[in-house]
Amino acid sequence: MSVQPIGSPSAIRLRFGPFELNVAERSLSKADRVIPLGGRAYDILLALLENAGDVVPKSELIARAWPDVTVEEGSLRVHLSGLRKTLGDGQFGNKYIANIQGRGYSFIAPVTPLPAACDSGDASSGLSNLPPALGRMVGRNNVVLEIRRLLQTEHRLITILGAGGIGKTTVALSVAHGALADFPGSVFFVDLSIVTDKEQVIGAVASAVGLAPQLVDSREALLNFLRARRALVVLDSCEHLVERTAEIADYIFQNTSDVYVLATSRETLRVPGERVLHLCPLDCPPEQPRPTASEVLAYPAARLFAERVSARRGSFSLSDDEAPMVAEICRKLDGIALAIELAAGRAAVFGVRSTVARLGSRLDLLKSGRRTATPRHQTLKATLDWSHDHLSELERIVLRRVAIFIGHFSLEAACTVAEQEGISRSEIEGAIEKLVNKSLVVTWPSYRRMLYRLLDTTRSYALEKLAASGEHNWVAACHASYLSRSLDGTRSNLFDLEPGQSLADAIQHYLGDIRAALDWAFGPDGNEGAAIRMAAAASQLLLGKSLFMECRDWMEKAIDRIGTDCDPRDQMEIHASLALSLMFTAGNSERVRDAFNSALVFAEQREDAYQQLRLFSGLSMYLHRTIDAAGSLEVARRAESVASKTGNPEDAALVDSMLGSAYYMLADHVRAPKYLERALHGAPASRRFNATQYLFDLRTTSLFNLTRSHWFAGNLDRASSYAARAVEEAEKSDHPIALCRALILTMPLYFWVDDLGQAERNLSALELTSEKYSLEPFRAVALGLRGRYLVRVGQTADGMCHLRNSLDKLQALRYEMLVTDFVSELAISLAKQNEPAEALALIDGSIATQIGSKRPLHLPALLLAKGSALLSGEPQQRDLAMASFEEAMTLAGQQSALSFELRAGLELARLWMDRGQIRKAHGLVGAVYGRFTEGFETPDLVSARRLLEQTRVRTRRAG
Repeated sequence: MSVQPIGSPSAIRLRFGPFELNVAERSLSKADRVIPLGGRAYDILLALLENAGDVVPKSELIARAWPDVTVEEGSLRVHLSGLRKTLGDGQFGNKYIANIQGRGYSFIAPVTPLPAACDSGDASSGLSNLPPALGRMVGRNNVVLEIRRLLQTEHRLITILGAGGIGKTTVALSVAHGALADFPGSVFFVDLSIVTDKEQVIGAVASAVGLAPQLVDSREALLNFLRARRALVVLDSCEHLVERTAEIADYIFQNTSDVYVLATSRETLRVPGERVLHLCPLDCPPEQPRPTASEVLAYPAARLFAERVSARRGSFSLSDDEAPMVAEICRKLDGIALAIELAAGRAAVFGVRSTVARLGSRLDLLKSGRRTATPRHQTLKATLDWSHDHLSELERIVLRRVAIFIGHFSLEAACTVAEQEGISRSEIEGAIEKLVNKSLVVTWPSYRRMLYRLLDTTRSYALEKLAASGEHNWVAACHASYLSRSLDGTRSNLFDLEPGQSLADAIQHYLGDIRAALDWAFGPDGNEGAAIRMAAAASQLLLGKSLFMECRDWMEKAIDRIGTDCDPRDQMEIHASLALSLMFTAGNSERVRDAFNSALVFAEQREDAYQQLRLFSGLSMYLHRTIDAAGSLEVARRAESVASKTGNPEDAALVDSMLGSAYYMLADHVRAPKYLERALHGAPASRRFNATQYLFDLRTTSLFNLTRSHWFAGNLDRASSYAARAVEEAEKSDHPIALCRALILTMPLYFWVDDLGQAERNLSALELTSEKYSLEPFRAVALGLRGRYLVRVGQTADGMCHLRNSLDKLQALRYEMLVTDFVSELAISLAKQNEPAEALALIDGSIATQIGSKRPLHLPALLLAKGSALLSGEPQQRDLAMASFEEAMTLAGQQSALSFELRAGLELARLWMDRGQIRKAHGLVGAVYGRFTEGFETPDLVSARRLLEQTRVRTRRAG
């Protein structure tokens, strides 16, 4: 707890352990004996006491003890070591000052301010009946100070509201002890947990203030006693007798002028003048990869855990290895102080790792606790039993049934699982309201409606009650049915996001419930119909979350169970989701094509234009990955026929994107950009990628295809601009597939223009994203791109190894994108390493594959690579190299691939110059260079200008 600032008359003396510090006299004593203490050590101790329970940074302690001097941390450590020795810190189990790694120091023992006007014996010898404070608080200092401030500003009726075990009594006692100076001898604590009858409440209050049994009216006697003094009455644990307690609190409040009431309850008193202070769970460390001990200990829930382990074990220093586990414990226990303390007790005996492993059964783990606490606080189960025992039968029924929800749930959802004959919707709504009022259900305001949830510890307890009731299977069936209906009803717009909300955050609220419903539906208590409906409904959520492996597993299980009577729409969704998840986890097998085609049959039978276009988009992506240009154009035209009937501009934009991609693969760099540009204009720039609508991101697909088409066509500045936009929009799409595709298909441009810095940055992003989401095809491509990069920076052997491995993996995955790039790079490297035969065999094989499959797009690049490989061989192969460059230039010209035409022309011109054909070389390069309108600072155009200048000079000299 924090103490009053220096100068406050209520904080002149501070007691901790056997010590007493006199602020006015700047002295420290123990058993009436003054303890010698230097001035700086005294300043350090006082700074720690003033912030007891909080971490005081080292810089603040140094500034306090050495206000006008600059000193090193070593001086602080020396004085703290001496101070600890003076206090006997660590001896006989006494601990006062804790070093919070990386942050500072904290005073961890209880501190009690004593009034200035009397000695410590007088403070407790009056009428006050306060029990000892319940140990040192962590993370509640601001709350205590806020309540003290309210008391000092004439707020005379305050209720501390919160769930069981959250620390209401601890805070109330801390406030009460700190208020002894303001209410000398008149701070009274009333433990209502031991009162079972509402008629006994007034007697309990009278007894707490020291009144003997009265023959006259107890209310009047209590009032006469309190009117004569300034007093604070603490009414602890009011919830089970809340109406009677509220009546008495209001009676005292209305009929006295200087008596203050501080109540703790899981339900508000709801009387005039009541000020409610919600006691929230302790802040917990958020989920993050590998947090350090100092990062975790910055949160009070983790500090409480560490300090309680230390108190039980004698010493405990949280390591970086254990820090993520402690963070997980705190999160799983919802920041509930009692639960964390009990878990810390187990960790002191069994270790942190064992404790986190056993948290699956929270209540089993937390059934033993503090012997000195009141019975309801000794274990978490006892705390929850206390709340449960004071619920109505209807409230118990609703509580155990809504426990089936793992995450948030709406009022409608609660009614679905709780409603039955004899229990109406209005009764359920009333029960939910009462459970919220009693702090057993937590409200969670959302963008459009109020949501609710149970804290994990409460839910674990309620689930035990559900299992004992014999209703679990029936409620689980209701739960699965509700979820499948809800998801099915919003398939076209599943993730209607709140402003600023990420897709991952929106989905996360549903994911736990979806998984639980799937487990039940496919388990021994489920049934075929429920399993198929649930799998179909869940598929879009799993795709939206990029859980491709999980989606694939569930869809394969569902297909094994599909019967003839299954809803065709569900079958369609299952086959489509299997196709997409297979494509990104197992490559481009025929199973993918078959699954898409099976789904399309159902969509066409239903004449469902929406689903047909969605499936065409997925099939188009598959064909793009396998470089099936003719098939891609055929699918795009089928989609065009469907979209023409919908009249939807976004459908038209989708078709334009598909047509543009197909024409790009057909090496038509005139028509491709026209369709792709039109697709961009028709697709809203602000829209997020929604896997439930189309199966690829329309905008990023258009952008990276525009990048490549403009690059091929020689529009290099536009290509660079589109490449940057493609990655930027893919990052905003909040979907890893869109990002990986954008990175993969724009990165070759950076290799072409020798921007290795940007290539490395994008490659690192690709490697991280594909690894995180287990996207095997993209990991294989990243391996090849890393090989290209290594070759370019001079690490040829490593680069070639990467390229070989990538090509092997891509062949197994039937993923054709960038294969020709990797073949070209590897072949040239082999030739330079004096392996010409292998180089030519590799590249001739790839050329034959492209010609046999009618894929003209990459032939100019392969012929360029073949010419370069031949140049690295025997001198007599120069004529063959020249022929390759001439063929590459001719094909590039036919495709309007100006960039490749120039590069082939430069290679050919250099060979002609070596033979003295200067004018011919000048004319060849000049004619191609003159057709460029941009990109003049890129390497090939710079080389072209230099070559033209060289040929001019040599021509003039020769002439």
